[in-house]
Amino acid sequence: QIATSLDTKQANNLITRAKVNAESISNARDLVNEPGNAINPQTLAEHAKSIAKDNQLKIKVLSEAACKKQNMNLFLAVGAGSTANPPLLIHMTYSPKGKSSKRKVFLVGKGVTFDSGGLSLKSGAGMMEMKIDMAGSAAVLSTMKSIAKLKPHFEVHAIVAATENMPDGKSCRPGDIVTGKDGTSVEILNTDAEGRLTLADAITYSKEQGATEIIDLATLTGACMVALGPITAALYSDHKEISEGLLKAADQSHESLWQMPLTKKLNKMIKSPVADLKNIGGSYGGSITAALFLQHFSGETPWAHLDIAGPAFTKEEEGPITKGATGYGVHTLVEYLSPLEG
Repeated sequence: QIATSLDTKQANNLITRAKVNAESISNARDLVNEPGNAINPQTLAEHAKSIAKDNQLKIKVLSEAACKKQNMNLFLAVGAGSTANPPLLIHMTYSPKGKSSKRKVFLVGKGVTFDSGGLSLKSGAGMMEMKIDMAGSAAVLSTMKSIAKLKPHFEVHAIVAATENMPDGKSCRPGDIVTGKDGTSVEILNTDAEGRLTLADAITYSKEQGATEIIDLATLTGACMVALGPITAALYSDHKEISEGLLKAADQSHESLWQMPLTKKLNKMIKSPVADLKNIGGSYGGSITAALFLQHFSGETPWAHLDIAGPAFTKEEEGPITKGATGYGVHTLVEYLSPLEG
């Protein structure tokens, strides 16, 4: 028995939400904790299909060839070196029964299932935990488990550009210029700044699919951890309603989230003399310039970026958080998309 001041309906709603959130967070943790030889673009897609089947969600998986037809060249440039495990784009959809509002929320998760750095190779120590570079994708796919049960009255989509970032004779080289899905040319100066390239095409794809708002989650920058430490994620957005909604949801979910500035003057740091943009902005403000890079592709669509590099994984136990993947972002997204009433 549980003693509570809530009425029966409110108490049952709270218990239901706690159960579905726990299941979704556990699913995200399990995915991230798997090693790179277990989770690759193909096996991640299989896990996504299983989630969709179990929860009556729609799903389609675009092959590498289909992504080429979509001109997702920035995404494919990252995956070019992984000939053994080619890239895939996962698109999962929740649609409410009956009349739906015009709201279409697209959750875009970074899905780099292992990040060696590509030709800009990481150090051995820097590579050890790079199975976690798909934590954003695990969060958005697992969130869909809860959304399917809580049934908001608007569409929710999960988009994952899934790839490995590996060194190979076909790998993208530092200095290569690649044109993305929206026609933006990018000078790729560091192949280890790859997440923003995959997200750029995924964000463009989301816009073309009719997104009314886009929220991306990514283990994107070490600079974010330098700024905020290992337990706080950074929020970047110029859209007041989305920012306030995410901050409120994070507070209610007890997930640490802090809004950072999108300093427009720093856009000059990602301008390239030989292309529209370059994929790194220099030594300072690395988390900000990465966010500004992504904002370019969101265009006029309301957008928010969560850099979850710090809190996605922990080496210390604290309360319900065990060592390893934390499932960060699932609870906040669920609360944002389907706030508890009463």
